[in-house]
Amino acid sequence: MNRKEKSIRILEINAGSKNFGGVSSFLYNIYMHIDRSKVQFDFLSPNETTYAIHQEEIEQCGGRIYELKVKGNIITRKLKLYSGLRKFLKEKEYKIVHVHSGDFIFNLIVVLAAKKECVPVRIVHSHNAGDTYDSKIREMIVSILKPCLEKKATHLMACSRKAAQYMFSPSGASQAEIIPNGIDVERFRFDPIVREEMRASLGIQGKFVVGHVGRFQKQKNHAFLIDIFNEVLKIEPEAVLLLFGTGTLQEEIEKKVDHLGIRECVKFMGVRTDIEKMYQAMDVFLLPSFHEGLPVTGIEVQASGLPMILSDTITDEVKIVDSVEFVSLSCSAAEWAKKVCSYKNVERKDESEKVASAGYSIQRVADEMGKKYLRL
Repeated sequence: MNRKEKSIRILEINAGSKNFGGVSSFLYNIYMHIDRSKVQFDFLSPNETTYAIHQEEIEQCGGRIYELKVKGNIITRKLKLYSGLRKFLKEKEYKIVHVHSGDFIFNLIVVLAAKKECVPVRIVHSHNAGDTYDSKIREMIVSILKPCLEKKATHLMACSRKAAQYMFSPSGASQAEIIPNGIDVERFRFDPIVREEMRASLGIQGKFVVGHVGRFQKQKNHAFLIDIFNEVLKIEPEAVLLLFGTGTLQEEIEKKVDHLGIRECVKFMGVRTDIEKMYQAMDVFLLPSFHEGLPVTGIEVQASGLPMILSDTITDEVKIVDSVEFVSLSCSAAEWAKKVCSYKNVERKDESEKVASAGYSIQRVADEMGKKYLRL
């Protein structure tokens, strides 16, 4: 590290693979709005970087992107992550390491490596509120290790109170600082002209459009989402489903769509850098996740004035405006579908000011984070 640099350099670490998800979006948004004359970010991923789609912009702003290229089975990856991090931190001499993950073991490995390499400030930031693959044995091990995580970390943060309670012990959760998942509110403001333009460009004029943004992973519950949409088609035959994201389960979900014979109604859109325009084209947003910390997409959707239906496993802290409704995952796909269809022809309105007033303005969050880093 160049010690003549006037700005401090923070190492931001998240466990995401090459798929650009909510945590990556949060960190990227913070970086683009923080005072980079005082605070600079370096982004590190254990394998392939999740920031490839923004790499040129990040590097032009002075940020750096690193990949540890950790591969192997589940045990080998964890050992290589620890050793790779120690070697990396020994070479770079960061003063602040900030790890963002909903994976307890990942967070623990990072702070253990950072502590061993004498990094003075070690921040653990929880971004999830559950683990789809949990077992009783793993739950017990995590519970035993939570005090160790809190002892090795110097500061605890979370995107929601529920995410703090999942990651930390009761005493740790009560001390954790809640950092809102800020967004560029103006970017997501509802615009009826853009809505019509996007619907025309996507060829979905006159359609009832259901949307979803999320990586194809078990947590997001895509299989049930497809079941819901299949029931929606029985009520609204002209409906269309837009799915944004990529992931390991995409092929499996595509096969399910083909098996149901609804391929012409389901569009796999991949990753987009203009997701704010995609929200404009939708009529209702669907998020039946098994668990979330506090979904960034949920904040973006509300700023765009788009009605949203979520599973009741997601923290109610996400709700800012009235057009947000929670439904139990114990309800049938048909029951979900009726709720989805009830939002057909609902008039959209601008909710961006409410979202900003609730503390989710990215500029406000970035300014506060900049001050915290400088104090630390």
